[in-house]
Amino acid sequence: MSEITVNLISEGITETTFDEMIANAWYSVREFHIHLSGLQADGMVRDGLERAILQLTELSTLPANASKVEIKNVIREHNVELKKFKEQLTNMVPYRALAGFFSHSKEKADWNSIRRMRTYIREINDNVTPLPYILGESSKLKKEVRFHSDWIKMIQDNTVNILGWIQYEKVKWLQNNNSEVTGLIYKLAPMNEKMRKLSNVRKLWEGILEIQGIRDVFTGKEMFQSSMM
Repeated sequence: MSEITVNLISEGITETTFDEMIANAWYSVREFHIHLSGLQADGMVRDGLERAILQLTELSTLPANASKVEIKNVIREHNVELKKFKEQLTNMVPYRALAGFFSHSKEKADWNSIRRMRTYIREINDNVTPLPYILGESSKLKKEVRFHSDWIKMIQDNTVNILGWIQYEKVKWLQNNNSEVTGLIYKLAPMNEKMRKLSNVRKLWEGILEIQGIRDVFTGKEMFQSSMM
């Protein structure tokens, strides 16, 4: 379950597209050059979502802090040029994100056929266990992601807890893949001037330290206030 999915569901949205994924990751990749899945051995970007963003950067003049509406409008303008990158993103990513549920089925997944995978997922959703989402029938570039009503209710009832856990795990994973980026947690979304004031940041962490221990994302060791202030 991704942060994007939880945010959309918390806003009452029941269906989305892959363009929304690109728009949500735009700022972090453009402003701070954060790698979503690290680099390959040859130095090439591994993540399909990141590759799509970098290609859109070359095709447009959108700033790093562009709004989601602006980003999605430009994506539509350059759909032809983005076709290869968006197809890489949509081919298997949404299916692999559901793989944890496949163990409930007696049948094995056929990863060599997108059509059979779509049928397989629908069968699991209808007859085995409700899945967080299924995919629509539109073409690759316009394919819909439809959220299940049971999951919508559960996520809306527990948004704060689920989102907090996802963001914690995301920061750990991204920091391990971007060890050269300092203060990464503050670089995942645009901040206004009030949020940028260091005094506010200090008060926030002092309050957290009073009620909850903090651990180093690399070593797992507990950190103490004297070593951070």
